[in-house]
Amino acid sequence: MRMWSLQNLLFTLCIVLSCVTSAVQVIHSSGYEGREANVSCSYGEGYESYQKYFCKNDCGSDDDVLITTTEKKKGRYSIYDDKGRRVFTTTISDLSLTDAGKYWCGVSRSGKDIYTEVRLEVGQDTCCGQSTKVQSYETGSVSFNCPYKSQYQENLKYICRGNQPSTCLQQAVVTSDKQQNGQFRLTDDKESRKFTVTITNLTQRDSGSYLCGVHINTGLDVFSAVEVEVKEWCCVKTSKLSGTVGRQVNMQCPYPPQHRDNRKFLCKGDHRNNCADMVTNGSRFTLQDDVASSSFLVMITELKAGDAGTYWCGSDSQWSANNYTKIQLSVVLETSTVISTIAAEDPVESETTHTPGNYIKDAAHFHPVVFIGPPILILMMMIILGIVCKYKCHKVTRAGVNMKMIKTRAVEEEEDVQDDYENQDVVVCSKQGTFKPQRSYNHYDDADTCCGQSTKVQSYETGSVSFSCPYKSQYQENLKYICRGNQLSTCLQQAVVTSDKQQNGQFRLTDDKESRKFTVTIINLTQMDSGSYLCGIHRNTGLDVFLAVEVEVKGCSVGVGECCVKTSKLSGIVGHQVNMQCPYPPQHRGNRKFLCKGDHHNNCTNMVTNGSRFTLQDDVASSSFLVMITELKAGDAGTYWCGSDSQWSANNYTKIQLSVGTEVTMDRNRTKSAEEEDDVQDDYENQDIVVCSEHGTSKPQCSYNNHDDAVEDQQDSVYQNLSTTEDIY
Repeated sequence: MRMWSLQNLLFTLCIVLSCVTSAVQVIHSSGYEGREANVSCSYGEGYESYQKYFCKNDCGSDDDVLITTTEKKKGRYSIYDDKGRRVFTTTISDLSLTDAGKYWCGVSRSGKDIYTEVRLEVGQDTCCGQSTKVQSYETGSVSFNCPYKSQYQENLKYICRGNQPSTCLQQAVVTSDKQQNGQFRLTDDKESRKFTVTITNLTQRDSGSYLCGVHINTGLDVFSAVEVEVKEWCCVKTSKLSGTVGRQVNMQCPYPPQHRDNRKFLCKGDHRNNCADMVTNGSRFTLQDDVASSSFLVMITELKAGDAGTYWCGSDSQWSANNYTKIQLSVVLETSTVISTIAAEDPVESETTHTPGNYIKDAAHFHPVVFIGPPILILMMMIILGIVCKYKCHKVTRAGVNMKMIKTRAVEEEEDVQDDYENQDVVVCSKQGTFKPQRSYNHYDDADTCCGQSTKVQSYETGSVSFSCPYKSQYQENLKYICRGNQLSTCLQQAVVTSDKQQNGQFRLTDDKESRKFTVTIINLTQMDSGSYLCGIHRNTGLDVFLAVEVEVKGCSVGVGECCVKTSKLSGIVGHQVNMQCPYPPQHRGNRKFLCKGDHHNNCTNMVTNGSRFTLQDDVASSSFLVMITELKAGDAGTYWCGSDSQWSANNYTKIQLSVGTEVTMDRNRTKSAEEEDDVQDDYENQDIVVCSEHGTSKPQCSYNNHDDAVEDQQDSVYQNLSTTEDIY
């Protein structure tokens, strides 16, 4: 008897279970609070015409059934049955955390229905309770680590700006599939289960929140938060130094031990970005490196009044914080006592050149030195002037005046000074049939710029630009470099990239010695990159050789001039189908094609996902793809972006404005005026569309659908950032 009861119980239980579910799989879906979630359920052949539904709990009551394919839309739920693919998709909009849980996809049929279990996960669209904080300085770099669990070693890693998980992958600045993107680099260390992100060439705009993300194939991605603070360029060691005219002064400059092999420098100028190198061949500035003490000494001999000013010394041409010293040098005249005595018995206040405030009040304390000052000074000036004019006439010889002269050490020193870019007058004298010297003055303020002509190149924001700098064959082994601005004397010192260090943030230099030219590429462009650049070749003796380049970066911000983007307008009718045509460059035939929706391309949601009403067909022959939207909804109206370049390079995408109208329904006795009204709907001006019907009276009842109030459907799907073959076509 007990055996029969047990068999009866099991039989009854099996019947109940078979009536409730025949699920052989579990569908996992996820979304973020305030966003959408799509649940796609497949069914077998032969059930295309059967009713489908989406339900919760045990699906036993009408309240449990959330929506059916006969309703299309019900509250926050909408449903679409793609009979060709035998997949019906339910969309839940405006998700809340309470929406998480178990659901069922059902197919109605005689007897028992067919069910598939669904598990929905809903997460908050902000992250995170705690964050890692890192700091650095302008023009420098910063790195931070993002740990992950062992089961995610092979998953995609990425990083984005902000703290919104739902759009992070779509707006990723760098991924483990594309490890370098401009100033961002991502390195995945699978053994230690962490990936490292490095940001170079920092500016204060790089400050803010970042998310480290690990993509999960089923469920929500995993995130950790990082706060980056980029401080203003600071932390300079400052010292003050004084010297006396005609004497020697020494400047002590410490440097980090790891810079022992770096080039040491001393330059002069009010700002480090605009200072002239002082340690050159034949100058009065001599540099001695003391590796043992990690410092170097600069000795200035025969100090002059013009040597006073601001100096910068260091061992880091990138001017990293803490790696240089600022020195304020003041120069005073040596105090000397000169007494002119007319009468020996009368004490006279000394006529002297001395430091202000030092006056000799009693000449009786000194042994008077009597000499005739003015005549001697005049005689000395005449002698010096004669010597200078006599031995500097070789300058005129270069201008076509053939004259024999004796080159003295004083003249050689003056030639060396000319090569140092000092802001001093260079005197050129000649005797043109007279003994009176003729002078012309060449200011190095004017000569320290380049060039008469320049190469002009253009590109767009977020893109890249390349330009070539040719050189002569004898310079194949010389150092090549590039700097901003057009000041020759500081170009090497302020070089942004050199042939010794070919990559520096967004700058890359490639030297092709066979064709005798080097190429400079600037990526991740902004309008701040516009301006003058100098291509330089360093010569061991003499002045460096330069070529000027003008770079213009045009703005491509959507909404400001609407440049560099193809724009089209499209209209459709609710419930009908609309097609979007998207051209792309032939070299992008192998790229992933996409269509996303949003007011700006930096914040748009991918629409072509499995089970959605958006279908993409690629036509390689015509270099374009077609996106078909079926069962058009009012919420589909808005701005779309389609393309084949996930880096959003200029000209590589299309902006589409879609307007959606409601089909006008009238009494079966349609009139010509009603048909005309249908035609007006296809124009989609921003006007109210009137839908009227007769409810058992002769007076039509009207409802107004204002298209300005259409709510956009938002998809939470994302697309991968893929590499492109070319930036601009």
